Amino acid sequence: MADERSDERATASVGGATGGRPGGSDAGSGDDPVRVVVLVRADCRTCDRMEGVVREICGRAGEEHTVVDVDGPDTDPEWRAEYGDRIPVTLVDGVEIGSWRLEPADLVRALGEAP
Repeated sequence: MADERSDERATASVGGATGGRPGGSDAGSGDDPVRVVVLVRADCRTCDRMEGVVREICGRAGEEHTVVDVDGPDTDPEWRAEYGDRIPVTLVDGVEIGSWRLEPADLVRALGEAP
């Protein structure tokens, strides 16, 4: 069960960047996939901190991000198997750029690269 921080994390918006789960109304528009995915677990303070960094940087860059609870019923089981013991993880264009900790400069650099 998600706590209030997780609920806030899943719906927060800063400067046009949106959080949320894939398939929801804020998972991207049209054919444009969301480039930044933060894999989290409910009740995880480290996840909250990482998503906060992602939210801030994506907000500045005008880039959307998606938050996915790896333990959620609709989550790809391959993600759970691949990343489950390293949560939180941030992916940009499907490439892992941070696990447990994310340097803001690494996300800025990854967002500057073409998808």
